[in-house]
Amino acid sequence: MRPSRARAALGAALGASLALAACSSGQGEDGGGGDGQHDVAVILKTVSSPFWLQVAGGVERAGQETGANVTIQGATAETEVQEQIDLVRSAITQQVDALVVAPTQADQLQPILDQAVGQDIPVLLVDTDIEGWDGKVSFVGTDNHGVGVTAGEFILEQADPGQVAVIRGVPGNPSTDDRVDGVLETLEGSDFEVVADLAANSDRAEGRAVMADILTANPDVSVVFAANDDMALGALEAIKSAGLAMEDIMVIGVDGTSDAVSSMTAGELDASIAQNSFDMGRTVVEMTVQHLDGEQIEAQVDTGVTVVTPENAEEYGSQLEDQEADLS
Repeated sequence: MRPSRARAALGAALGASLALAACSSGQGEDGGGGDGQHDVAVILKTVSSPFWLQVAGGVERAGQETGANVTIQGATAETEVQEQIDLVRSAITQQVDALVVAPTQADQLQPILDQAVGQDIPVLLVDTDIEGWDGKVSFVGTDNHGVGVTAGEFILEQADPGQVAVIRGVPGNPSTDDRVDGVLETLEGSDFEVVADLAANSDRAEGRAVMADILTANPDVSVVFAANDDMALGALEAIKSAGLAMEDIMVIGVDGTSDAVSSMTAGELDASIAQNSFDMGRTVVEMTVQHLDGEQIEAQVDTGVTVVTPENAEEYGSQLEDQEADLS
C-alpha cells in the first residue's frame, strides 16, 4: 500500500471508530461510562489533515491497548478556535474523566481548560503547550523551536546560499511560530537572506496561493521552509505551476505526513522534519490512563523528530503503514 492510500485507509478506519466512540460515550449517574472504563476526551485542532489523522491513529491505538473509552474530536479547521472551545465545553458537561487537548490558541483556550481543572477533570496537552500554565498535568509533544533549528541546520548543510522564504501557519499558533523562529535564528548571520515571511494558516491551498505571491515578488527564491507539510506541498504546486525547475528550489516541510513521503519518493519535496505524530497520540493517552490509575507521570515528554528525505522516505513510509495497519 502506498503512503497516500494508507492515509485514506486510516481516515476511513478512524471515521468508523469515531462514529462508534460517539455511540458508546453515554454517561452513567456518576458521570462515568458505568463500565469501569476511563472516559477520555481527546480534542485535537482538527481531524481533517494528514498530520492530525496520524495523531488520532496513535490515540486510537492507545485506546485499544489500555481499554480506555476514548473519543476523538476536532474543529473543521485549525482556524476555528471557537469550535474547539465548544468541544471542550461539551466534554466538561459530559463529565469525562480526563481531557487531552491540542490547543489552537493558548490564550483563548486556557479559560475553558481552567474550568475543566476546576471541576477536577485533569488536562493533558498534546502537540502544543501552553507556556506558563500550571493547570496541565503534562505536555506531550515536540520541541517545535528545536524542529526549526533542525530545519535551519539542514538548509545550511544542504543548500547553496541564496534567498529564503518562510511560510507560517495560523498567526499566533505557538507551534508553527516556534518552528519558524527556530529557522530564522539558525540562519541569522549566514549567507542566506530571508526575503519573505508569510502565513498560510497551515492549509495546502493557502500555501499554494502564498507561494505564488512570493514567487511574483521574489523570483530568485531558492529555499522554502513551510511550517507544516500541507503548506509545503501547496508551495510545490505553485512552483510547478510557475514552470520552474523543481531542482532549483529546495522545499522543506514539517510533520512527516503520508502525502509528504509520497512527494519525496516522487522526487519533489526535499525534506520533512517528522514529529513522530502517531507516537505522540499514543503516548499522551497512555500517560492519561496512568495518571487516572494513580501513577506518577512526567510533566513533559518530548516525542522527538526524524529528518525524512528522499533517501529514507520509503523506509519511513513503511513505518507509517505498519502503524496504520491495525486500524485499516
